Amino acid sequence: MDVIGLDDPESTDARPLDLTPRATAPTPSSRSGARKFVPIVVGVLVLGAIVALLVTQLAGAATYFYNVDDAVAKRTEIGDKRIRIQGNVIKGSEVGRTDDSVQGYTIAYNGVSVKVEQSGDVPDLFGPSIPVVIEGVFKGNVFHSDRVLVKHDETYDEDNSGRIKDAKKDAEKNASSTTVPAP
Repeated sequence: MDVIGLDDPESTDARPLDLTPRATAPTPSSRSGARKFVPIVVGVLVLGAIVALLVTQLAGAATYFYNVDDAVAKRTEIGDKRIRIQGNVIKGSEVGRTDDSVQGYTIAYNGVSVKVEQSGDVPDLFGPSIPVVIEGVFKGNVFHSDRVLVKHDETYDEDNSGRIKDAKKDAEKNASSTTVPAP
């Protein structure tokens, strides 16, 4: 018996094998047209979330810089945002002074002053009539600072020569006065 092209030759139903392709119905594992776009949509949403997170974090990281007079004038507009304020420490205004910290003081610029409650240490160069930049938030009429920067290098002088000149003039004017400017 010739077995070429037959099914199992010992089988009772032995017949030639049908090797023609068949049309098959779609299986649940094959992707439909809508499912092909799911990974793309998820990828776009993840990318959008990352961009939104970066934008909000960078916007929050931008700390605005004001002179005391501008900050006091814009206090309600500033609200509880974290800012930096430039001014000069008023002679005789320091409260709770130790070697490396001070609890409170007043800074002024252009005849306008603001009381400051300080948390944390202050630099060694901190003192009366010294131009400082403080960082923190307004709480009512008092500025709560947790960081003090004192100008002490030539790079800052070169980059901000106009501000330094204005601050020095204001410090000299405040040094000759024994009264604290009104807020």
